[in-house]
Amino acid sequence: MPFATRHRNDPMPTLSPLAALEVHHVWDVAFMAGLQQRSEAEIGARFADGHRPYVAWRDEMPAAFGWVATRTASIGELGATFAIPDGERYLWNFVTLPTHRGLGIYPRLLQAIVAEESREAERFWIGYAPENHASGSGIAKAGFTTLAEMSFDAQGRPALHAMVPGGAARAASVLGLRETTEPLTPCWRCARAGRPGMFCAEGSCRCDYQQPKSGCAA
Repeated sequence: MPFATRHRNDPMPTLSPLAALEVHHVWDVAFMAGLQQRSEAEIGARFADGHRPYVAWRDEMPAAFGWVATRTASIGELGATFAIPDGERYLWNFVTLPTHRGLGIYPRLLQAIVAEESREAERFWIGYAPENHASGSGIAKAGFTTLAEMSFDAQGRPALHAMVPGGAARAASVLGLRETTEPLTPCWRCARAGRPGMFCAEGSCRCDYQQPKSGCAA
């Protein structure tokens, strides 16, 4: 799982305007529960824990959403829970609704969130599944730089690999995970499932970011 960051003063890539697109901070528990098909109790707990939802609207219809963690955050796939340092934000749970995909809404939503939250925060962090190339592309278009890879070592422990010099150390300061130069599984989903050798069983998933020798089906 790559982990990316940007500072509020980093250059903001210029994206062409997308007609009839607006992004708003939403505080309506019932609305967010319906949009995400989750219980109002769960959404209310997110609000209570300091999470802030943003919704992108296109032609006055909800098209995408995402959340901003201001106090603590969790990465369920890695079993990691961490505190958000003062002046920083962790962006998570982003979804573009099916009828609005392929339009470039995601990077524009990210940029709008950074612009709004920069009134209080200086640095922003976000992670994404390694096989989700569209998400990785949108994050890069929004001006984020990937620093480290988060996955599991041979003992099944979560750890970080640097993707740029010093990147793992910077990410570790936020995530509280250890930095390592040891091999990490290229498929964290399969490692969590306990598959031997930390690789996918043939035909079991579509992590086409791996080399064919890994045994993961493209």
